[in-house]
Amino acid sequence: MTVHDFAWSHGRVEVLSTAAMLSRCVFDLGGVEFEPFARADWVGTGVSGHPGHLRELAGEFVCLPFGEGGEVRNVATEWAGVIGSSANNPPHGRAADAEWEIAELREGGITLRLDYPDDDSIISLERRIDGVPGAPSLNLSLTINARRELRTSVGLHPIIRLPTRPGALRLSAGFDVGLTYPASLQPEATQAVPGRRFQNLAEIPVRAGGSQDFGSLPFNNPTEEVLQLCGVREPITVEFLDEAAALEIDWDHQLLPSAQLWIADRALGTDPWNSRYRGLGIEPIAAAFDLADSISTLPNPINDMGFATSIALVPDEPLIIRYGFKAYSRKK
Repeated sequence: MTVHDFAWSHGRVEVLSTAAMLSRCVFDLGGVEFEPFARADWVGTGVSGHPGHLRELAGEFVCLPFGEGGEVRNVATEWAGVIGSSANNPPHGRAADAEWEIAELREGGITLRLDYPDDDSIISLERRIDGVPGAPSLNLSLTINARRELRTSVGLHPIIRLPTRPGALRLSAGFDVGLTYPASLQPEATQAVPGRRFQNLAEIPVRAGGSQDFGSLPFNNPTEEVLQLCGVREPITVEFLDEAAALEIDWDHQLLPSAQLWIADRALGTDPWNSRYRGLGIEPIAAAFDLADSISTLPNPINDMGFATSIALVPDEPLIIRYGFKAYSRKK
């Protein structure tokens, strides 16, 4: 693994060759440093036996195909006969596991490239990250070059750090319909009722009865939740109330119509999580949750509603997904 870094007028960035991971990003908000992304406490410790993105889990990476899949329990009625035991290998695809090559390291930015084997349907991926001159913002893009026609799920995987104080992070999102995870996660750490729909983050049905505001995080107790927001219409904003700072996440909503929310707060007990990891994934996707690619590319309850869960790739027509992060101060 190699580490690459660059700076621009309003911040500095560290990028790893492993999974092309955005490992650190510090924004300069008028002389105040703001670091909104999560970073696992095992990063850099040499942990082994896990996919690349998990070994170096930090701020943001790309996934092609998106998701992991595998066995789930207590599948919701609407998804019965859709969810099986198929899985993506490796989880989140080669993009999230392999060593990328640096294609260009320039002032204020970097481009990385991943070439695929000759027998793969993908030729290459190109990932570009640039600081915006004069602004606390990053512009990013993922270019996908296909060798053959195919459909595949795809996603971006930013992970925001969770503050210590319950309710100290405010999450705002506009979307058409939200879905709770269609199977059991961890009953002792999951509050949302599986397989339910909702219209706003403030009123998500929970097991205890009634609803709870999932826009106010973190909760008091260890939590493991996965939601999908379908038909996202605008940038998603996270505000760090105790720091008077916020981050806006925006992307091409035509290509990636949904966002998966992954609330991971000290509930995963296996190695390397060890009941310590804290992060909020805000993941723009064309996918059905984090299920296997074979589910996302076939008819399922999400694309039946008109929200794409995969993209079409065509040879000689590179597909470019553009997105960005914009930090700003909320001080009055």
